[in-house]
Amino acid sequence: MEINVVFDLIGWLGTVCILFGYYLNAKKLDMSWIIWFLGNLFMLVYSISISASPQVLLAIVLMGLNVYGYINWRKLNK
Repeated sequence: MEINVVFDLIGWLGTVCILFGYYLNAKKLDMSWIIWFLGNLFMLVYSISISASPQVLLAIVLMGLNVYGYINWRKLNK
């Protein structure tokens, strides 16, 4: 399998995780933040592979927001 195909699959996996995270968030499940984080991690790898600097920065910022959101939801739901 070519490396480009592997990176494309990683990009698609990230997309699926992010969309599934939206679904879980709409159901008010705190697992959505973890799924979003994984999706953004996959998108970070994909973005690096295609040398898309703006997307790399976006993925990093969103991963930080995923952690922040998860921590806040956990505090609110205690």
